[in-house]
Amino acid sequence: MSSGLWTGFAMLAFIGITVWVFLIKDKKDFDEQAQLPLDEDEKKENHEEKSS
Repeated sequence: MSSGLWTGFAMLAFIGITVWVFLIKDKKDFDEQAQLPLDEDEKKENHEEKSS
């Protein structure tokens, strides 16, 4: 019985996260987050150029 409850909870959590990611989150947020590593690299390069 408890394994069925855990399976149901896991299924609801998966569906909830899937809905949140694909329907609720704005694409603009994902684009900004995708650029964060690149922005950090640019900051490091600019900092190294200034310190040289």
